[in-house]
Amino acid sequence: MLVFVNQLHLLPFTTNEINSPFGPHGPGAWVLNYFLPWVALAVLFSAAYIRVTRTNMIETFSDDFIRTARAKGLAPRTVTFKHGVRAGITPVVTMLGMDIGLLLGGAVLTEQIFSVPGLGFTAVRAAISGDLPVTMAITMLAAFFVIVANVVVDLAYAAIDPRVRLQ
Repeated sequence: MLVFVNQLHLLPFTTNEINSPFGPHGPGAWVLNYFLPWVALAVLFSAAYIRVTRTNMIETFSDDFIRTARAKGLAPRTVTFKHGVRAGITPVVTMLGMDIGLLLGGAVLTEQIFSVPGLGFTAVRAAISGDLPVTMAITMLAAFFVIVANVVVDLAYAAIDPRVRLQ
């Protein structure tokens, strides 16, 4: 915030006035308003995703079925995307499903730093004030999202990797 907002004046200070892309300020102002909080959350996870994706793709491209696809004369693009990426991306999808809980926890910190009124901000205020029903409701909502994310990951496996079948 110090560099991009105060010194370079590239981004506006995060404000609660622009809380909808359909408001009077428009979607561009909404994106600029929440750009720094989004980047703060994304940077936390990006290095791990890049490292795991790279490792899995290197390992997948040394497998026998990739050599077979190349030997059959398939185009390199087909081998890469149809065979390699589909097989190598499943661990990344697993990470995504598990990181939903961490993302919610990271949102609590990010919302506090940027003063963004969200579920994390509300959870902290409820915990500080001892509002047990609100704290329990937010915890149950977070648990619901983690469960839904895991179900979506399981369904995505069947769509991504043809070796996985739903039973």
